[in-house]
Amino acid sequence: MTPVNGKPLNGLRIAITRERGRAQEMADALAALGAHPVICPMITFLPPQDWTQADEALAKLPTFSWIIFTSINGVMYFCSRAKERGIPMNDIKSHRIACVGEATAAELHKYGVTPDYIPEQQSSEELLAALSRMMKLAGQRLLLPRGDLASPLLRDGLRKQGATVVDPVVYRNTPDIEGGEVLRREVGEGRVDVVCFSSPSTAVNAIKALGDMARDWLKGLRTYSIGPMTSRALRDLGIEPTVEAEQHDMSGLIAAVVKGEVARD
Repeated sequence: MTPVNGKPLNGLRIAITRERGRAQEMADALAALGAHPVICPMITFLPPQDWTQADEALAKLPTFSWIIFTSINGVMYFCSRAKERGIPMNDIKSHRIACVGEATAAELHKYGVTPDYIPEQQSSEELLAALSRMMKLAGQRLLLPRGDLASPLLRDGLRKQGATVVDPVVYRNTPDIEGGEVLRREVGEGRVDVVCFSSPSTAVNAIKALGDMARDWLKGLRTYSIGPMTSRALRDLGIEPTVEAEQHDMSGLIAAVVKGEVARD
């Protein structure tokens, strides 16, 4: 694609699958680059149906040596629940805290919490490797607030090295039905050039929303993945991502689209 008026994505129709509450931020960034964003969220987030596990973990907060956050939602729901239970943020700040990336760290900052560690490569795999290098995990008691569909990779990897990992569910990930209908209509009527996938769940839910024609339709489009786990989910679904972002966050995903689309010329 040849940039027009300095806008590298001029006229490109890009489907945004991230959650509705955060989709507009990405849409605005893409529009500034000349694209026509199509907001069709594939996921929505809700509190857990039962807070018992999370509340028990909060009651035993002093027993943990580290708190590990792997998503923005994990931070938001965990910290909000702590406030509801009357637990001051200072009780959380008194712990060593690790998080998977800069976006998660930014969410922590909203609660006045500064993480002690963020891996250079923003992935659960790198976070596991880094924690393994930083300390002897055997005997450590770690708190890992998570979503109901979170990958077990980090938890299981920590446990294999002897850590006690308590991983309460603090939010649920469910399909956005309305977003699925928008995606099916826009893709089916040929009004999408590119689809951006921001998590494994967005990939799974998109395939379900597109139905029997999913693979045929997506193979005719360019698909951009935010990172390795999302790429793996796409491949498991029979879709080879066109490009995987080098930096595994929204900015990295946008940069991947720009680089990939400009390179098509």
